[in-house]
Amino acid sequence: MKFHDAGDGPPVMYFHGGGDSPSSRPAETYDARVISVDRCALVPGRTLRSWARDVVELADELALERFGVIGWSAGGPHALAVAAAAPDRVDRVSLVASMPPHDLIAVTSRSIYLVMRVARRSQWLATRMLERWGREPTPELTQPDHTDAYARGRAESFVGGGRWLAQELAYLGRPWGFELTDVHAPVTLWWGAHDGATPPAIAQEFATRLPDATLKLVDDNHLILFSRWREILADATPRTRP
Repeated sequence: MKFHDAGDGPPVMYFHGGGDSPSSRPAETYDARVISVDRCALVPGRTLRSWARDVVELADELALERFGVIGWSAGGPHALAVAAAAPDRVDRVSLVASMPPHDLIAVTSRSIYLVMRVARRSQWLATRMLERWGREPTPELTQPDHTDAYARGRAESFVGGGRWLAQELAYLGRPWGFELTDVHAPVTLWWGAHDGATPPAIAQEFATRLPDATLKLVDDNHLILFSRWREILADATPRTRP
């Protein structure tokens, strides 16, 4: 499993969005050790549960006794899967503009809903759709270095093609293999009030279904990860060193 390890402090694992890579996150680590885990490779048969087991093995290799997790967009369900798989080790969860459970995918934007439906039937066709999207320009963000990071992450994610993302969207659009009630760590739901990709209704549903969730709805959009990175990272950082 590929990852990037930076910073010094209590450990936080970062799970990037779909069509992004570990390079897409802001570079600042502040007072945390940020371990950015790469999913941009096709792994036949991968599921949320199998990926979570691999992440727990990585945590073992890195000797992480307790750690926080951040999941942005398509990385959100992966963060929840890790928290469910290792309830005694995941200290905190920051869920940032996350993709929803399978029964709520119709709440996402029309384009996301369409490609997820296609991915469940034809990953070949979904791959073609995603690769076309991957060639579109990324938006300009407030800080130039954030714009560069997002564009770099998008480019890196499609270096080997888009099949990995088609596979991922297919399994995210099915039952996840665990229940949200299996997530015992405190979860902060970071959401933009103007998020058109994963609207706030998804956050409100997560707040209802998760045992311990706090909703932070702010004046922002789906790229809230970049504008609120410092707060998000601070929230996910374990309160004591492992």
